[in-house]
Amino acid sequence: MRNIFKIHILIIVCLVISSQVAFGAGIKERMKQRLPVIADLKAKGIIGENNRGYLGFVTAARAKEGVVAAENKDRKMIYTHFAKQQNTTPDVVEKVQAKRKAQRAKPGEFFQKPDGSWHKK
Repeated sequence: MRNIFKIHILIIVCLVISSQVAFGAGIKERMKQRLPVIADLKAKGIIGENNRGYLGFVTAARAKEGVVAAENKDRKMIYTHFAKQQNTTPDVVEKVQAKRKAQRAKPGEFFQKPDGSWHKK
C-alpha cells in the first residue's frame, strides 16, 4: 500500500513537471515565430515596449494587431507564472520586465516611460 502511494506521488510530480515544460516550450516557440514580425513593427516605429512590459502601439497605425495581441497574451501568462514562482504579484513582474525591455531596446525603437510618454531610443 505504501509503495502504491509513493508511485502515485511520483506520477503526479512527473505530470506537473512535464506540463510546465510543455507550457514553456509552447510559449517559447510561438514567441520565436512572432519575433520577425515584431522586430519589423518596432523598426518601423509602429509598436514599442510599454511601461507594463507589453507591446503597445506608438502610432495610430494598427498593423498586425493579432500578432501584438498574441504576444501580449503569452507575456501575461509568463509574467503570471514568474509571479507565482517568486511569490509576488504579476504587477511587480510587469514593472521589472518593462524596465528591462526599455533598457534593451535597440536604437530607433520606442519605449514608454512610467509617465506614459513614448520615447525613441
